[in-house]
Amino acid sequence: MAASSNSKSLKFYAGKVQYEEETNRCTPLPYKGVISIKQSTEEPDFFDFTWSIKNDSTIQTPSNIEKDELLLIPGDVSIKHIKSCNTGRVFALTFLSSGAKYLYWLQDIGDIDQLNKLTEKDSKIIQDIKELIKLKDEDDENN
Repeated sequence: MAASSNSKSLKFYAGKVQYEEETNRCTPLPYKGVISIKQSTEEPDFFDFTWSIKNDSTIQTPSNIEKDELLLIPGDVSIKHIKSCNTGRVFALTFLSSGAKYLYWLQDIGDIDQLNKLTEKDSKIIQDIKELIKLKDEDDENN
């Protein structure tokens, strides 16, 4: 599932990561999840970001896992692959205005043996998100 210039939306599988500031450790939560990013209906220049648990009838999921609903404002949010995490393909969304940071691990099938290396599909997902959240400038108007 990739972004298209018309709909400006993305959907892919990813889990949440818990970050412990005291130990500086990232711990992936053991639940399958789905991230959806789509153009905001209220503000067309912004994007609605939603993480929710993937419905799986074979697994009992705890009810205390909350859905993440964030508003991505181009220029206020950045995405970065966390290369130091060698137990999974983790990326961080960081909000510049608040300093808030959200971590997720990519769960798409077709994983490679090296857990800390992005697959081609992972790299495309991160690049697509970067394209959505970058500030529009004169170069974009020429496309």
